[in-house]
Amino acid sequence: MSDAIYFNADAQTLLKEGVRKLFNAVAITMGPRGKLVLIEKQNEPPHLTKDGATVAKSVVLDNRVENLGSSLLKQASENTATIAGDGSTTSTVLAKELYFRSAQALHTGIGAPSEICDLLNKKVEKVVNILEEKSIKVSSNEEIKQVATISANGDSYIGDLISNAMDEVGTSGLVTVEKSKTTSTELKLVRGVKIDRGYISPYFINDTEKSKTNLEDPLVLILSCKLNSLTQILPVLEKVHQTGKSLFIVANDYDQEAIQALIANVSKGLLQICAVRSPFYGEKRNQILTDLAKALDTKVIYDIDEKEMNDLLLSDLGECKKIETTNDSSLFVECKSTNNSDDVSKSIEKKLEDKTITKEEKAFLKQRLIINKGVVAVLSIGAHTESELLELVDRIDDALHATKAAVESGFLPGGGIALARSGIELLNCEEEETLLSSTVSKIVADACMSPLKQILQNADLSVDYIVEMIKQVPDFTHGYDVRSEKYIDMIEQGIIDPQKVTATALKNAVSVCNSLLSVGCVVLDTQSNFDQGVQLVQLSDDMY
Repeated sequence: MSDAIYFNADAQTLLKEGVRKLFNAVAITMGPRGKLVLIEKQNEPPHLTKDGATVAKSVVLDNRVENLGSSLLKQASENTATIAGDGSTTSTVLAKELYFRSAQALHTGIGAPSEICDLLNKKVEKVVNILEEKSIKVSSNEEIKQVATISANGDSYIGDLISNAMDEVGTSGLVTVEKSKTTSTELKLVRGVKIDRGYISPYFINDTEKSKTNLEDPLVLILSCKLNSLTQILPVLEKVHQTGKSLFIVANDYDQEAIQALIANVSKGLLQICAVRSPFYGEKRNQILTDLAKALDTKVIYDIDEKEMNDLLLSDLGECKKIETTNDSSLFVECKSTNNSDDVSKSIEKKLEDKTITKEEKAFLKQRLIINKGVVAVLSIGAHTESELLELVDRIDDALHATKAAVESGFLPGGGIALARSGIELLNCEEEETLLSSTVSKIVADACMSPLKQILQNADLSVDYIVEMIKQVPDFTHGYDVRSEKYIDMIEQGIIDPQKVTATALKNAVSVCNSLLSVGCVVLDTQSNFDQGVQLVQLSDDMY
């Protein structure tokens, strides 16, 4: 039974304290003069990072109610990093500010939590619309470099690397980061493909910080049918198990029994596996799987026959150097096949020029083009120490995702200026507002100002004075550069942020804020000996 219960003010006080502690740990990393966080990890080198999502994941508080508050706040950080690849710190700062200011308004009795939450959503939607209207499309390699540089905390070398990588792969955006075995950092182009399908279960994740599954030197099994049970592919699994290699499975669908069995084998450490569903349907799916099989130098199995499975050799399976799988995509790096289908690619490009094709057909052709062109830019990162390497990989990975987001959705003036200006514009909207509505507008506008203030605070500058000076100039791109300590046009100086990152951070922040505001009771589980693991099915060591 659960008997540790906290109500209303008591619950909110502890939740706020948990939010405050996590906010303090994450917020100090914000901006070019933000500080690093040193994280202790058992049996691993100390980890230095400025990545907000990484810091957030490492924070565990002793007080369980406080920890629940910090865990809810983490969702804003993690979701933003997952969707947009960057902006984890911004979302944490925004969520904390929205929550604290909204809770303060609630204490005055101005409205109920549900009313404030509803208005917060509406006001944030208006800010997001302003950001979309003000965003500028990426039109040159120089602008890509600017986005990458600012996302990498002003490191122009990283900016150059990423812009060169993006230039090499074009609109496909197939760029990945790996640790080098040397101290030097280099860019290389390899055969690789990407499909828009992610893992079928998060239990396959082996990189919890990035919410990814990374398989090194995996074998690939492509099935154009449904996998009902592991016994259907048992001969293949046994051969893979003997080699100690990992296995990546693509199938049209999976029976729940098969999914549970795969998860159980992974959790027991018997197999390293990741499974995804095939892209598209019908003939389109068969064509994509055929293209993928050619890239991996393997074949598509259309019917799981017992004799065929017994006769299948490991050399018949696909191979590549690495597969990175997230919740919505899988990237195959250094595929075994080196034959690029130039004629097929040209034919697909010609079809894409047809403006009358449907969205589905366009998506299908783009997927085929990415598989057949098959070029991935690999940023191989080197450093002198393990701690330096981990920090550098974090920074480059974040900058890479932010750059991809900017190419996709356009960019805005950086340094917290876009949000601050949008918040001011929200307040200046000419409309009849009730006291509650105008109060919520002020809450959102103040929260939008908080990332800018945090950046200035981390740089030990006069926050209030600089903010007032910025407000006096109505130009949307006018801001303050904390490095040169001058008022500048942020776009002209290359201080820019992806619109997708900024908007996603704000949306996730208000979502978490609303969740926290609505809590009126916290119930703790007092059972001391409960199993935190998930064992979905019992399997013997021979995987039957």
